[in-house]
Amino acid sequence: MQTSLGHRLRVLRAERGLSLREAAARSGVAKETISDIERGIRHPHDVTVSKLATAYAVPVGDLLLEEPALAGKAEASETGPPRVGKERLQEHFEDVRQGEVDYLNEMIADLWRLADPDEKPVAHFVPDGIDSDRVWQFLEHAFSARNVFEPEEIERIKLGAVRKAALAR
Repeated sequence: MQTSLGHRLRVLRAERGLSLREAAARSGVAKETISDIERGIRHPHDVTVSKLATAYAVPVGDLLLEEPALAGKAEASETGPPRVGKERLQEHFEDVRQGEVDYLNEMIADLWRLADPDEKPVAHFVPDGIDSDRVWQFLEHAFSARNVFEPEEIERIKLGAVRKAALAR
């Protein structure tokens, strides 16, 4: 996955929750300059890249490489929707059946697809013998408590959301 310097800077700024004004204050680079670099209108001088790298707490090399370490994270976040394992769910609910876990993971996949404007939800029916209200409780717990997903899955969810927001801007 090859990304431009401007795109990497936009993603880093979004990951840190910074507005253009805040990024400018942190780096000492004019917000108009940052905006132009992010949009690919302007290529920055080395000093500017150094200031932005310092402001975003990343090595300058990661910004300049064709395939920075950042790109690997992006690919990992796009490997598909997070999944909940039966064992993790059983830590919070009694008598969890595999069919309920499978249906829960289908629901999570549908929500994941809805977050992508190029994807469409998939129609499916509640399998026989599945209490959909109970599975909705699982889903609510999974997203509110965030302790049903493995820690790596939570990071993928967060990283994916940040990257999608950055790309939408």
